[in-house]
Amino acid sequence: MQIKTETKVGLFVIIAIAIFIAMTIGIGAFRFSSTGYVPYKVSFDDVSGLSKKAEVKISGVKVGWIENIELLSNGKAQADIMVNKKYNLYDNAYAIVRQEGLIGTKYLELVPGDPMLPKLPSGNALARPGREAVSVDELLFKFKNIATHVEQVTDSIKEAFTGQEKSEQLKSLIENLANASAKIDRISSSLDHVFTDNEDNLKKAIQNISSATMTLKDDLPALKDNLTTSTESLTKAADEAHQTFSSITSISQKIDDGKGLLGKLINEDDMYRDIKTAVNSVKNYLAKVENMSVIVDAHSENMHRPVDQFKFTDSKGYFNLRLCTNGNSFYMGQIATSEKGFVERRHIYNTYMNSRENTYEPIPYDEIPTDPENGFASFNRREFSPYIVKQERKQFAYGFQFGKIYNNFAMRVGLFEGTFGVGADYFIPLSTEKLSWITSLEAFDFKGQQRLEFLKLRRPHLKWLNRVFIFNNIYTTFGFDDFVSQNATAFFGFGIRFADNDIKYLISKLNLSFAS
Repeated sequence: MQIKTETKVGLFVIIAIAIFIAMTIGIGAFRFSSTGYVPYKVSFDDVSGLSKKAEVKISGVKVGWIENIELLSNGKAQADIMVNKKYNLYDNAYAIVRQEGLIGTKYLELVPGDPMLPKLPSGNALARPGREAVSVDELLFKFKNIATHVEQVTDSIKEAFTGQEKSEQLKSLIENLANASAKIDRISSSLDHVFTDNEDNLKKAIQNISSATMTLKDDLPALKDNLTTSTESLTKAADEAHQTFSSITSISQKIDDGKGLLGKLINEDDMYRDIKTAVNSVKNYLAKVENMSVIVDAHSENMHRPVDQFKFTDSKGYFNLRLCTNGNSFYMGQIATSEKGFVERRHIYNTYMNSRENTYEPIPYDEIPTDPENGFASFNRREFSPYIVKQERKQFAYGFQFGKIYNNFAMRVGLFEGTFGVGADYFIPLSTEKLSWITSLEAFDFKGQQRLEFLKLRRPHLKWLNRVFIFNNIYTTFGFDDFVSQNATAFFGFGIRFADNDIKYLISKLNLSFAS
């Protein structure tokens, strides 16, 4: 039995929503019951990265969760936590903010305290304030300071080796080293001549020493070994001294010629500018990475009535990936699917030849009679149309948008469901922090290219979309689609959204599941 296209799209939407709900429940976004848990309070100077529903652990074992985080009047943050009542906390208990791996989410580690002390009553605050974890932002800031210090050191080296007077002093120092090396070389040559001229005498002396050594062999064997070692050491020391001064001469010559890193730093300004440019590039890159964030969003839209000559009510699904490069601009990629499908229009052009007069020349379309009372002429007019319109329904459409944020208001421009359009989003301030509301207005397909040809509709597609967040990651959708045409219909649906911290938390959980 062949499954219909609309059935496939419906199954796709249901399975996607079921997967999102299962993933949300799996990572602990919902807490259906708090029976068996007791509340405590913990104060912090900084809770960056720690969010509601984060896990509370003792010695790495999960024992509860964070129920709420609020800012106190003294400027400190207070976390309300729920701990399994079978684990006791004592008067000197305290909490530490930790992180699972390098990119993992943060959680709260409890140190229960000394069992010899009284137990901490339920609902009380921990006597000792909590300790926050090392922030990645602080590490990046310290790395930026290191890069700044490297730049300062480079500037100091440049200042130390630039200028006519300092260059002359450096050259004078190198010349003195070269002269000293030449003198030592002459001394070595003189010593070599001395040893050469007195070779016979030295041989006799060595023979005499050998005779004396043989005489004293039985009594003083250690003396022989010491004298032999001393002779070899003196020879090696002379050779090494000669090689050392030769190397100094070679190094000074290379520096003077501008070879090597030190020579280029002294003689070439381009090397200094290149190092400075590289350090600035690293600093700029770190600043961009620090301000970048990612948001993954998916939602459904279930239409109220059938439209556009389609037999059933339409259901749409959207998957959005938003990349925020800095504080007030972003890029968003979009994948949309529809049970009804998105209309794609193609024109097939035809050329007809005149075979009645055996000329086989193209028939000019403008010369075909258009008399409305002549049925045959009307038939020819239709039959010899220069093109035929072919329309197909595609299950998927794609979009890419660029946006700018101005406080609570945002503007978007780009591709909406495969056509050019613009959009505006407004964050509606509410008196409660438990709910948040974003309303959006989108206008696209200005020439009606996604409408059926025979309907003769050319109005733009206008859409009003509302997102009401009931949890941090779950929201409901409602609004009106195509509300300025005869295809106007209301819709409702559900959605799910994950930010940077949620994605890191999910990845860390998946890694732990695969490892086990």
